[in-house]
Parts: sequence; structure tokens; C-alpha cells
Amino acid sequence: MTNTPNFGELPDSVRNILKTSIEQAQRAFDSFASSSEKLIQGVDTSSVPAGDSLKQLNEKMAAFTRQNADANFNLALKLTEAKHLSEIVELQNAHLRDQMEAFSRQLEELRELTVKTVKEGSRAATQTVQQAANSAPSNPFYSGN
Repeated sequence: MTNTPNFGELPDSVRNILKTSIEQAQRAFDSFASSSEKLIQGVDTSSVPAGDSLKQLNEKMAAFTRQNADANFNLALKLTEAKHLSEIVELQNAHLRDQMEAFSRQLEELRELTVKTVKEGSRAATQTVQQAANSAPSNPFYSGN
């Protein structure tokens, strides 16, 4: 029978290195995410049909990306404290449950925003076609019969 690893024997110095590495990765991700969010906010969508909805959709996806990354970084930090394999399994199972619930909520929000965006885009396209049809010169060769 194989022995299960004893994570309690992991020296504190190794745990601290792990924590520091995770925190550095999180800071790098935060910097990247902040830059991306500023870029999204700075995009001018005023001349794009359904532009405001597209911008909201992009901002929502960025927020979800940040939430999910934060949850994963938090799990990684918690795992550095685990002393037994059972703790690791318990932490991962709880994280998986929480993330599946979060994904379900996020998916519903994205679905609602996508439907709104498509409706606004369709409405704008219909108006554009209608305006083009109304401004087109009438056909003198067509009698309507």
C-alpha cells in the first residue's frame, strides 16, 4: 500500500515561497486585467449599432474573468496552508461547487446581455434598411401591378 503524502511536513519556508509566487502572479494578473478594463472603457461605441450593449457585455465578461481569477488565486493560497490530503480534496470540492454556481449565474447574465445586444442591433439594422428604402428614388418603370 502506498503512503499518502503528508503535507504537514512541508517546511514553512516552502509554503512562504509558494504564497509569494501566487501573490506575484495575482498582482501581474490584476495589472493586466486593469489595463484591459481601461481599454474597454475607453473604446468609443457611440457610432456602432448596439454599441452601448456591446460595451456592457465586454465589461461584464471582464468582471467575470476577474471574479473567477480571484477565486482561483484564493484557492491556491488556501492550498498552501493545507496539511493533509483530505483538506486539499475538501478545498477543491468546495471551490468546484462555488465556481459551478458562479458560472451558472454568470452564464445567465451573459445570456440576458447578449439577447439585449442582438435585439438592439437588429432594431438598428431594421431602421437603417427602412431609412435607405424610404430615401431611394421611386422606380418610374415599376407600375406596382
